[in-house]
Amino acid sequence: MKTQEAVQQLQKFVRLLAEAGITDRKGYHEWRKRDGSEALMEEAFGYRRTGTMPSITALLAPYFHATLPLIGLNYSPVAHNTLHAFPDGWTTALRLCRGIIFDREGNLVGKGFDKFFNFGEHPETTDLPDEPFDATEKKDGHLGIIFSYRGELMLATRQSFGGPTAVLGNAMLGEIAAKKGWKAKFPPGMSVLVEIIHPKTHVHVDYGRKKGFVLIGAYDNATLRDLGAHGELVPLAKALGIPVTERWQGTSIKDLRKLMKDMSVRNKEGFVVRFASGLRVKFKFESYIGLMVEEKLSYTYLMNRMAAGNLDRMLDTLDAEVRPKADEMVRNIRKVSRFKDEKKRREYLYALDPEKQKNQYYRGICRKYLKRLQASEA
Repeated sequence: MKTQEAVQQLQKFVRLLAEAGITDRKGYHEWRKRDGSEALMEEAFGYRRTGTMPSITALLAPYFHATLPLIGLNYSPVAHNTLHAFPDGWTTALRLCRGIIFDREGNLVGKGFDKFFNFGEHPETTDLPDEPFDATEKKDGHLGIIFSYRGELMLATRQSFGGPTAVLGNAMLGEIAAKKGWKAKFPPGMSVLVEIIHPKTHVHVDYGRKKGFVLIGAYDNATLRDLGAHGELVPLAKALGIPVTERWQGTSIKDLRKLMKDMSVRNKEGFVVRFASGLRVKFKFESYIGLMVEEKLSYTYLMNRMAAGNLDRMLDTLDAEVRPKADEMVRNIRKVSRFKDEKKRREYLYALDPEKQKNQYYRGICRKYLKRLQASEA
């Protein structure tokens, strides 16, 4: 399915939600349980469920504006956590759902980046094309999608119109737009993508007291043209009076990969490579990945990494003082092999995390781990 066709399918889907009177997430959750909803979504998203793939109804997390007739589409945590095992599940339509925004008549009014992957995370990022590319610094704030609706500029995140980051981003937008004269300068019919840098959007990289927007991308809403080449972003940033993300001066992917392994590099996330064909790939510093793993370190995370086959790769990014704890947790998981009874195995894994042992998502991860273990023992 090509991008334009996928957008048309999403437009039909949004109109379907509007015709069903769905105005909030609760309404969507009720609608997706109805007979026929899964089939409708499979057709809209070009999704073909096989084997143990999750239902398409679990892969989407739409969000709704409280006062305006706007619907945003975002992929769900289930998609993020499970589709690594089913790369074909990332259909063109689902990959568009990373902050794509429509009115309730299906008109596209705002667009974030399509879903793109880390190097080696997906088949398309394993064997990279031999093409010219830009590598720009990946900022560690929150994505802001800025667009014009009914003559007013507004900002959404890829998952909310009214969450804390969206509220903060709109307040910053009001100040910056007034100061820089965006009412006259903002390009009509365009989605402008910025990284929101603010102490309240701090993740792992410390930007101190810095506050502002950094331009990282743009799309023409009518044609879907990606204006993400650095040479196109520079004049747009100048016109808007905001900085643009910095371009790496190297010319070799091999050199970039070598740079990512330099553990002496701290307080930086990495780079986004955009090839001439439009393919985007994330490259992250090993030191940054280590911080991510440390933050996520849990039995749920470790069992997911085991299932994905990249456990050792993730553990190798951890600082020396954190690694022993992670290794001990892995050993605890693997001790489940001592039990031969299926029920005892489940109870053992559930009990590893007392706070989550009644959580259905955690239990599901445990059961999936046991299925893979049983398959390996057969």
